[in-house]
Amino acid sequence: MNLPLRTAGRPWRPVLLALPYLLAATAFLLLFERRRDRLPDRLATHFGGSGRADGFTVANSFAYQGLALVLSLAVLFAALAFFLELEVLSWRALAATAYAVAALIGSLMIWTVLCNASADAPDDARLGLATLLTTLLSALVAGVLGVLLAGLTAPRPRQAVAAPASVAPRLPLGASEGAAWTRTVVSRPLLGIGVALVAVAAGFGFAGGWTAGLGMAVGAVLVLPLSGARVTVDRHGLTVAPVWAPRPRLRIGLDRVVSADGRAVDAFREFGGWGYRARSGRSGFVLRSGDAIAVRLAAGGEFVVTVDDAATAAALLNTLADRARRRAGTGG
Repeated sequence: MNLPLRTAGRPWRPVLLALPYLLAATAFLLLFERRRDRLPDRLATHFGGSGRADGFTVANSFAYQGLALVLSLAVLFAALAFFLELEVLSWRALAATAYAVAALIGSLMIWTVLCNASADAPDDARLGLATLLTTLLSALVAGVLGVLLAGLTAPRPRQAVAAPASVAPRLPLGASEGAAWTRTVVSRPLLGIGVALVAVAAGFGFAGGWTAGLGMAVGAVLVLPLSGARVTVDRHGLTVAPVWAPRPRLRIGLDRVVSADGRAVDAFREFGGWGYRARSGRSGFVLRSGDAIAVRLAAGGEFVVTVDDAATAAALLNTLADRARRRAGTGG
């Protein structure tokens, strides 16, 4: 049984979160062009605690780097809006963050242009306390605006998660018959975040050098290989292995299986996110919300893995576990 997706306004969410960055980029480029004849070739782009300039960049490079930074953030937040499955409060918080960051970055870039245009020389450029307070105020106002606009595309609440069946299902299988079941599951949120991190790493790298994008690149390397998994049920038990990486591989042997069933799970509500998750008495490999195999373990607790056609996999796992117990009881 699949959980219904909260799709109210979903196609517009990426547009909503990319919008402030597009506006910031447009305002910055227009101002830069209007002030270009008053700007020195060497711009003050970094300011110390006293507001004095202590870092400089070639003017044209600053324009390209600023644009790359703003657009890469637009890609990141648009991807998060499209791929993440969020509750109402989480969606509003994401929108507030996106708008506040856009206002903060955009204001700093615009003030950088203005203070350079008004200075006699790059070393004379100042970014004063009043400017910083104005920038913070604009970020606060933009964050509030983000919260209000998020209400236009607020997600609908999910339906309640279905309770597990009272009797664990079995798959009819002859005494001499063998069977195996395998499916691949891809986490749309993790895949989207990984791709977005690659785009942001490229943008940050262009804007501030390769070290600026290194953290994002490392994040992409960690996220992308684990965004898909192959789930297999066979004579070895339940095996979960990454699609795009050889390790880590997780296996629940048949001797550890008490029973299994297919049920619907909510990744955020029940496990707090995606990936390998552990909660009190429960653990699992949760790549999305929806169908999942839930295995009750002999040592206590439950292991969950999200995958399509989970009911069939659970029924086969029960049958194979029953067979393994019978063979162990008869000594072979």
